[in-house]
Amino acid sequence: MKPSNKQLLALAIALVNGAPAAVLAQSQPEKDAMIEEVVVTASRRAESIQEIPYNITAITGESLKNAGVDDLTKMSQFIPGMQMIDAGARSTGLVTLRGMNVGGLQASENQGGKDIISRYVNDTPLLIDFKLVDVERVEVLRGPQGTLYGRGAMGGTLRYILNKPSTEATGGSVSTELYQNSESEGLSSEVSGVLNLPFSDTLALRVSGTRVDDAGFVDYENVLVEPGVSNDTRYVKDVNSEETTAIRTALRWEPSDEFFAQATYYLQDQKAGGRQAVNPEYTGGDFTSALLYVEPRDNKDDLFNIEFGWNSDLIEIFSTTSRASYEGYGRRDQSDFLAILYAHYTDFPQYSTYAVDDNQTDSLVHETRFLSTDGNSPEWLDWIAGFYYEETNTLLDAREYIPGWDAYYDYDNGLAEAGSTDLEYWHYSDDDFEERAVFGEATFHASDALQLTFGARYFQQEESVAYDCYVYPMYTGPERDCREGSGDIDDTVFKLNGSYNFSDDVMLYATVAEGFRRGGLNFGPNLLESERTYASDKAVNYELGWHTTLADGRAIFNGALFRVDWKDLQVGTKSEVAGINITGNGSQGVIDGIELSTQFSATDRLSLNGWVTYYDHRLDGDAPGIDGFDGDAFPGVPNLQANLGFDYFIPVSQGELTLRGNAYYKDEIQTLLNSVGDNYDNETLDAYTVANLSLDYRVEQWRASLFADNVTNEYYFNGGRSEKKYGERGQFYYVGQPRTLGVNLSYEF
Repeated sequence: MKPSNKQLLALAIALVNGAPAAVLAQSQPEKDAMIEEVVVTASRRAESIQEIPYNITAITGESLKNAGVDDLTKMSQFIPGMQMIDAGARSTGLVTLRGMNVGGLQASENQGGKDIISRYVNDTPLLIDFKLVDVERVEVLRGPQGTLYGRGAMGGTLRYILNKPSTEATGGSVSTELYQNSESEGLSSEVSGVLNLPFSDTLALRVSGTRVDDAGFVDYENVLVEPGVSNDTRYVKDVNSEETTAIRTALRWEPSDEFFAQATYYLQDQKAGGRQAVNPEYTGGDFTSALLYVEPRDNKDDLFNIEFGWNSDLIEIFSTTSRASYEGYGRRDQSDFLAILYAHYTDFPQYSTYAVDDNQTDSLVHETRFLSTDGNSPEWLDWIAGFYYEETNTLLDAREYIPGWDAYYDYDNGLAEAGSTDLEYWHYSDDDFEERAVFGEATFHASDALQLTFGARYFQQEESVAYDCYVYPMYTGPERDCREGSGDIDDTVFKLNGSYNFSDDVMLYATVAEGFRRGGLNFGPNLLESERTYASDKAVNYELGWHTTLADGRAIFNGALFRVDWKDLQVGTKSEVAGINITGNGSQGVIDGIELSTQFSATDRLSLNGWVTYYDHRLDGDAPGIDGFDGDAFPGVPNLQANLGFDYFIPVSQGELTLRGNAYYKDEIQTLLNSVGDNYDNETLDAYTVANLSLDYRVEQWRASLFADNVTNEYYFNGGRSEKKYGERGQFYYVGQPRTLGVNLSYEF
């Protein structure tokens, strides 16, 4: 069918605005079909994404499959304003929204402060790079979400909503994928499956899982053969490999339309072979590292959750309780870092050093919410209220070793329990955190078109450090430098939102919302008095946005203008004397931005989607405590970022054949603050564009896809660490994945 002039005009407007947007949720369009409505629960109520007066992106599980998205790295291409350091499986990648980042781009090593973006699995906060299997949808809320989502939501919230067990029918799917990139010698694979099993009309079980075996593509070319014995090295291929197993089991009992109970267990066990990091200036190779030690890391997350829900004509009650734990164990090469910090170490001819990290976290989280229903409230009022409780214990054990030191110097550090007389440094700590909060929102419907929402959250937070100890055996023997401390804070954050519906298809909204991140304690040797604590920081977001549906439901054009005023911003930095990682405070930061997104069913066969963001971000005033200067750009935040995608449906005699693609552009970024100061650590990473293509064929219950990620084999960096602090050999850049070709085959039953 030939597109009408009205349709072509809407397409032209969308393209001129540069806003072709996130893959929100589209099914196979038929003639004259409207864009599929997406229902979200970000406001804790089920609402259409076009009717909720906030800047939110939602991607359905089906759209994730269509785009070949199975992790956060690729998903970030489809979320307006999301930044993601692709550090590989070894590190928890740094995720930001709306440019709210001031820490260096070193992934999880030294981000500074606490989380800025909260991540949720259903209703449980869980900091994890979740494997996207059996997901109903992903919701991303931009800007402070402190009222409903509490701490860690100063920059926004990312929610994974998982598919629920269903009593309707037995069913499921199996999928297998094979792929290889241009720099890898091995073939990679992923196998996943889902089974939904009803036991009765009221009870059902759902089991899903995936196994990823990624061959990797980064080579370590200088790995020591016998550390501390000789300087002989070997070449190790494809070090940044990954082996991940993820399993979820959910049992749901729903005896009536008014009540349900669900128990869920989730496990993700991940083994990474090394960093996705390269040092081409030292090695001369685009995908090679100069580090002396292979750096494996194991990460294990498990989560047990129980949910209850009860609805009546008067009130709706929802309760969720979760027990989550994390275990991480890995090795890091510290050779050149310590050689710069303590130059005399290199007097040992076979000098090298590595660190071993052992991290454990256990959390208990509970939330109960009460929502108004039509029978309880007057027509002009909706409300939600609830309380939240969390307790988290974190254990850290980090040790650095210099192999061969004892044999060379006939040295005994007197620390048998530490496991080696070659121990150079030992840091261990025990930290407890507790939070209690009450929250609520009330929405007043002044008319059919106008509504106003007021929200507040009052919280009390306590942090208690039972011990935080440092040992320097090669200087002080077994003597321990231990400290303890505690702190507490209580505060309130507010939100004001208003919206006006000019018609069923046009909404204008405005929001003022506060976000909060707790301060804390720094521990370590030789800290200055000013370095022992860091203050809480707070952000206020001012936003004006719109949601519009055009061309008789075949086009969507949404956008927002905003300013974030960020005070006392927390920054990862180094202590003045010992050079250890601590957190400091800047003075104030400002982010001004515009976010545009659209999708458009241009013809019966062609659908377009995309987005564009522009951020002006900077320190407002000098911040000498963190070596920041007025006007410094925030690290990792581009001024311009955009994505353009399409789906083209090709007629075939049987089944459905679809060609899909997208092109993602990211402007140049700074790696650290001081972009206008005299900081030799800061670097500018070049802009880049990544394009992806896939050809998808479906017939009945079968589906086969051919895909090519990074079609043009773009070579780019998205983070790294500096030569000044880590030396010529120890510096590196996090490198993007090269061209990857693969095939996926799945069957639904």
